[in-house]
Amino acid sequence: MNTRKIAFLISALTVCAGPGRAADYSLSECLDKAAANSPDLLREKAVLDENQAGYTVSKGALLPQLDATLSYQRYDHQLPSKKALFGTSLDDYYSDITFKQLIFSGGKYMSQLRAATVSVEAQKQRVSFAGRELAFSVTKAYYEQLRAAQALEIQKSVLVKLSQQRVAAQLLYNGGRTSVVDVLKIQTNESAQRDAVANAENQVYVKALALGQAMGVEEPVGASFAMPQINEAAAFEKNIPGAMLDANPEMLYAARSVEKSKLEIKTAASAHYPSVYLKGSYFMEDNDFFPGNANSYAGVFLALPIYAGGAVAAQTGRAGARYTQAREAERKTRLALYARYAAAVSTALDKKERVATSAKTLELAKETLTASELRYSAGKISVVDLLDAQNLWSNAYLAYANVIFDYLINAAEVQAIWPEAVKGELLK
Repeated sequence: MNTRKIAFLISALTVCAGPGRAADYSLSECLDKAAANSPDLLREKAVLDENQAGYTVSKGALLPQLDATLSYQRYDHQLPSKKALFGTSLDDYYSDITFKQLIFSGGKYMSQLRAATVSVEAQKQRVSFAGRELAFSVTKAYYEQLRAAQALEIQKSVLVKLSQQRVAAQLLYNGGRTSVVDVLKIQTNESAQRDAVANAENQVYVKALALGQAMGVEEPVGASFAMPQINEAAAFEKNIPGAMLDANPEMLYAARSVEKSKLEIKTAASAHYPSVYLKGSYFMEDNDFFPGNANSYAGVFLALPIYAGGAVAAQTGRAGARYTQAREAERKTRLALYARYAAAVSTALDKKERVATSAKTLELAKETLTASELRYSAGKISVVDLLDAQNLWSNAYLAYANVIFDYLINAAEVQAIWPEAVKGELLK
């Protein structure tokens, strides 16, 4: 078989492997499913329900309290103090309706109500922050699963090419144009490549499990296989304005925590003040099931704290320390958010610039491989040069895929901090 026929055979057999798996979920479908199943997000929503109930409890302490009591007691012998009411009966039926209204408590319950209001607002921001974090973690896991699937396809393509090159080398050897060493070298690389494909298949499964975990489901979830096409027109805001930083749910949660801690200081300090409340009761007591002897009372009651062993001062000091902690936590959150945003934008822009470079490198590597295959079939280069060209192509392909997925993950991190930071669509 002449050189021309061998070259034609190689070019006819050289086909990149296409997607090897059926589409499962798109990114939007994964995000929707995660919102309904994520234990982290559902837990934060349950905490919000708890805080809203706590607000109702705190509000109830400021409203009038109305209680009813009904009791029955049987005595062993007649009590002198009850003789005028019961006569010789040993039965005691008692019922009352009591009204109580707080008048003054040093601002304790009002501070508790305001703190409960702030807790609800803080938890709303916590839910919003958890939603953003969930979207980012699912997006990251989605692209990592796609990265693994793309790596598998590349490894399969390499295996196909090695199989084709082994056939070509065998034909050249049969025609006496090369040695058996070429055939053996390609066979060795082909055997090693089968292990690489098996490892890549396992990574696809592992990443599918990770995506399912991020979504809150107990099963592997596959991403719809398609190599993303980057939109070069997408732009990023390099600096995040202070107003946008303050509007971030994580910052708002920290700010509400500071406000709540400040109110807790007032709540603790209110224990130094007396409590004044209005109380009235209408009651009846007799030896019959429907008691008589109706009576009532009403009055203003005063409870004055005198000595508590230093507990009140300690509670105020503890609340003050918590306020300092919350304030420093807020400052730390702001610094961390600013640094995370700046780093994410810088990395995303760097990856975006490298996409074009990687695409050019891949194109050159592909041309090099094509030329090397033709030159090898013509007996002009060694099998080592052919395998080097193939490694160059596969590494360039992997680098191109990696830089695209790195870019998309970094862009998702930017949007998790400031959703409006990206101008235009990321993908075509």
